[in-house]
Amino acid sequence: MPPTKYESASCTRIEVVRLVIEKCLNEGAKPGDIIVGDCGFKDQWELTMECSGYRSLETDYGVKVICVQEGENYHKYTLHRIPGYMSLFGIKISDFVLNADVVIDVPKMKIHNTAGITGAIKNMMGVISPKGSMHPNGSAVILHKRLRDLYTLMRSRVGFIVVDAIEGSEYAECGGIPVVSNVLVSGTDMWEVDCILAQLMGISPVEIQYLEYIRTKDKGGVAFPKVPVVNKPAIITYERR
Repeated sequence: MPPTKYESASCTRIEVVRLVIEKCLNEGAKPGDIIVGDCGFKDQWELTMECSGYRSLETDYGVKVICVQEGENYHKYTLHRIPGYMSLFGIKISDFVLNADVVIDVPKMKIHNTAGITGAIKNMMGVISPKGSMHPNGSAVILHKRLRDLYTLMRSRVGFIVVDAIEGSEYAECGGIPVVSNVLVSGTDMWEVDCILAQLMGISPVEIQYLEYIRTKDKGGVAFPKVPVVNKPAIITYERR
């Protein structure tokens, strides 16, 4: 069952994941050491694999494709405390992430009704448990503070980010209106990448509260990075400063 146009606009397309896998293999990684992890919706893992085509990655490359919150993996989490937290005192992180040599974050560029945008930082909610602890009672105020806290916890663990901004979702993170941008965004710092994504979607980073929290609390008040003028299709890359 192929994905609908709304699912394609909401989920990282398999072609981008293939690109990342092939890059890892070309750099000397062994297929059995590469794990493609997803979270997905509870009890919908097999449907997700069918719609996305991700299962073919196992047969085509010999990599492992897992759901980090299904079956026995649901219990493979370790609690970590967050020094200098704003709201999130601690959170459980998937052991697959903690044991990885490097984590490559491959999110989708989308609008989000509560966070403003979905990008590199919010994508990391998929490797923590429980995800709902990030926004108790649907609170946007708490979510933005905890996204900043999540960034401080994950920034040293995420080595690289590749964002599928080829086609994004307007108005909502799931089932929104598809918008074609024909862009890939890559970088080594999740905050910088999210700042670029916001601008690509026509939003000033200062309007996204968690990006402003990080700028003032973790970046010394530096100016927001600006998206360069590019001819699409394009690859925009930002290196960690």
